[in-house]
Amino acid sequence: MKRFLLMFFLPLLSLSAVAQEDIELSVFTAGTLEEQLLLIAPDAMTTTVRLKVDGFINGKDMMFIRELCGVKDISTPTEGVLTQLDLSEAFIVGSDEPYISLYGIDFTSHDDVFGCCFLYNCRQLEQLKLPGTTMVVDSFALASCSSLKSIELPVNLQSIGYGAFVGCESIETLSIPNSVDSIALGAFQKMTHLCELTLGNGITSIDNSLILGDDSLQVINLGKDFKSFHPIVFYTAPSLREINVPNINPYLSSDDGVLFSCEKDTLLMFPPASELYDYTIPSEVKRVGNSAFYGAKYLTGVTMPDSLAIIDSLAFFNCLSLERVELGAQTESIAFGAFGALPGSETSLRELALPATVSVIESGAFFCNTSLQGIVVDNDNPWFASDENGFVYDKSISRLVYAPALAKSFDLPATVTSIGDFAATGFIGLPAVYVNDNVTEIGTGAFAYSTGMVQLILGKGLSRLGDFLVTGCSGLKEVWMYADAIADDDIAPYAFLDEEGYVPTSCTLFVKPGKVDYYFLKRGFYSEEYEMFFFADIQEMQDPDGISHMRGETAASPQFFTVDGRQQRSAKKGLNIIRLPEGRSLKRLFR
Repeated sequence: MKRFLLMFFLPLLSLSAVAQEDIELSVFTAGTLEEQLLLIAPDAMTTTVRLKVDGFINGKDMMFIRELCGVKDISTPTEGVLTQLDLSEAFIVGSDEPYISLYGIDFTSHDDVFGCCFLYNCRQLEQLKLPGTTMVVDSFALASCSSLKSIELPVNLQSIGYGAFVGCESIETLSIPNSVDSIALGAFQKMTHLCELTLGNGITSIDNSLILGDDSLQVINLGKDFKSFHPIVFYTAPSLREINVPNINPYLSSDDGVLFSCEKDTLLMFPPASELYDYTIPSEVKRVGNSAFYGAKYLTGVTMPDSLAIIDSLAFFNCLSLERVELGAQTESIAFGAFGALPGSETSLRELALPATVSVIESGAFFCNTSLQGIVVDNDNPWFASDENGFVYDKSISRLVYAPALAKSFDLPATVTSIGDFAATGFIGLPAVYVNDNVTEIGTGAFAYSTGMVQLILGKGLSRLGDFLVTGCSGLKEVWMYADAIADDDIAPYAFLDEEGYVPTSCTLFVKPGKVDYYFLKRGFYSEEYEMFFFADIQEMQDPDGISHMRGETAASPQFFTVDGRQQRSAKKGLNIIRLPEGRSLKRLFR
């Protein structure tokens, strides 16, 4: 009897020492939290600012806690003013009573699980301590708790669910206990004030959407057993300046906040906001990994050691401040997008020298890098060559590998028969591009995002076309096709499909006399899938032979004049006089 009375009166005794807005309460029977609290303090709903609960709580209690936090159901406001909740000594037990219903689904409590959407949208809650026995923080358990500034996670927590902390905008630091071995998709997305994230030793890998949209994140501390990640995890955190790994990690290492493999032979991630402006890659490094420097916004210069052989895909992609790159003497391979940029970006790298050891330049290695004036290839290189204009070819000068976006003309040697995939992307100052009669093949995306291109003239020899040749070419008004016939199997099905929507709405296709019907339903020019022709119109050209004539061994650029004879740098809106390389003039109206 004495023990019973002590247990009964203990909550009352604890209340006697504190103001009503600060309440501690023991719940011995799950489901009675509301009853006990209102018995002690009838106006607790509107006056309880800080609440500590020990004992047992279930779905019914969890629903009442939501009401204390100012929200019922998904978004119905209540009079509750609770901002601080301490459940560290409470036990969550299973029950059939729902604590919230979303889209017709009832969510009920389970033993030792901080339930799915438990505190979803409790926007006034500022401090929270989870029950010490919690094993799981379920999906969206704390989603949109936008005022939550601090949270204490239990040391035995094992997993964190999908979007568990999404939208917790006020948390600045978060440490995940070593016991956690599973973090689901998007768990920490849109925590826009999160500055430092520490992952416990139980986390060995993280999903690529974990911190997407966390614009303030500056430091990530990885655990001793962490070993794998997708690069997007880090390069989508634009303020990230440090990635740290314990010295005892057997898989990874870090130096000055830069992430490497354990042996330091691969540079894995250079934080996007690192303040290492002019960076010298350590001498042990042999490889720059996929997207390693992606979007490094302060990086102005890079010096590579002679040991470095491989530059992986997107390694320096969208490094817009990068002005200087010194490749090592043993560089062998430059992968897709390694020194590329997003279409329309303003880049800073003006020139690049390739040593004699470079044997692989993947398609699109310099995709839409609009500041590059050219690339110089060492004369002793047995695989590639460059010319005085900075164009890069294979050694036999039969295939165009790269043409700089700032090229003043597209004069190709007569030996060139192939234009490679993404070889001439991002032209910004070349209104008319002539592909001479010797060229038989044009690869995928060859002229993509060439916003300055108004005319594309394709010569007689053309027999093969890749997909998306002119995607993103917003200024393109005319395509001239001089080839007599191309087999369907040699035309990619979306050769002139433009996902940006420019070509179908603004461009006219000119073909040789008698070929209108042929091209109107031709694969690559027409899509059976979309049931559409990829041009605004198709017309017969007046002179089917003149425009693709050669002058010497290369095609020359046209000249543009106003109707009153004044020369201009490019075609303008309205009527233009175009003087072709062979001396003939055309009148063209550009809308």
